[in-house]
Amino acid sequence: MKYVLRDGKSSTIPSDISLFYMFAGKSYKMKRIAFIIHGKIKRKRDIICKLESTFQGNYKPYFLMSEYSGHAIDLSCKAASEGFNYIISLGGDGTLNEVVNGVMQARNLNPKLEIKVGVLPFGTGNDFVKTINSPHSFSGIKKLMDEDLSKEIDLGLVQFKNEKGADSSRYFINIADIGLGAVVVQNIRKYSRVLGPNLAYFVLVFKTLLSYRNQMIDAKAEEFIYEGKVKNFVIANGKYFGSGMGIAPDAEVHDGKFSVVILADVTLFHFLKFSSTLKKCRKVTHPQVMYKTTKEIIIGSTSTPQPIDMDGEFIGYTPMNVKIKPGVLTFLC
Repeated sequence: MKYVLRDGKSSTIPSDISLFYMFAGKSYKMKRIAFIIHGKIKRKRDIICKLESTFQGNYKPYFLMSEYSGHAIDLSCKAASEGFNYIISLGGDGTLNEVVNGVMQARNLNPKLEIKVGVLPFGTGNDFVKTINSPHSFSGIKKLMDEDLSKEIDLGLVQFKNEKGADSSRYFINIADIGLGAVVVQNIRKYSRVLGPNLAYFVLVFKTLLSYRNQMIDAKAEEFIYEGKVKNFVIANGKYFGSGMGIAPDAEVHDGKFSVVILADVTLFHFLKFSSTLKKCRKVTHPQVMYKTTKEIIIGSTSTPQPIDMDGEFIGYTPMNVKIKPGVLTFLC
């Protein structure tokens, strides 16, 4: 595990020394914070220096750099298992998703762990913070810690097929969807290498809008059944996705249920027409747009397996079984 010391130099934790003992003596009484930093964030040295300056006194900051997809899961799981008080994600929604999954892995192994998760948004979309109203500043997140402000929030748990076709499962904190949005995130990586993440996202959205054909799916929940074509089928814990599109105005992160939004067999013209309404986080009035709520839903496809977008990242394919996990994560907000 890579980490950065207070002098800015990187090193590696010896395998036979746990984080607990590294903070033995005076430091063990301090509140220990693991900052999980996306490895591609710019000006990391400056950010670390500012965090060190902000979190003084009875706080012990510790910095872990993610180096590849999924790395933040491992880093967060280890930090949670070794007794950190706070784990803070520095990145976008994808980094936050990995942090959440790492924390939940540790808690599933040891339910007695008490960890508070937070986020400092440094990504391209940063959609979840628009729902949770989390501060964007270092001093703001510290104030939440100083005043012990947090909420028990829900997570979604998805069972699905991974890229190799094997059964897999994963938590999401914001939104899981299939359809147009999932096709975009499935292809974003190869475009990002050439254009960069921001430009690649908008180029790919435009290209996919022109070429996408609505797909047949079947969705079964206790409250409703839907069989038909969709442009997007969204299972929302938070309100926003797609870089600020307020797809689910009624979604709440602590009500024990999902807000389901079905953009059914809508045309490209109507989808573009809806965009201004969705940007304002308002409901769309149209016979092919439906709003539902549920605690569990099973989704399949009547043709080929459909890609799944989870918190802005491609994770695998349908069929998928999605369940709400009420109040399982303590989040700084």
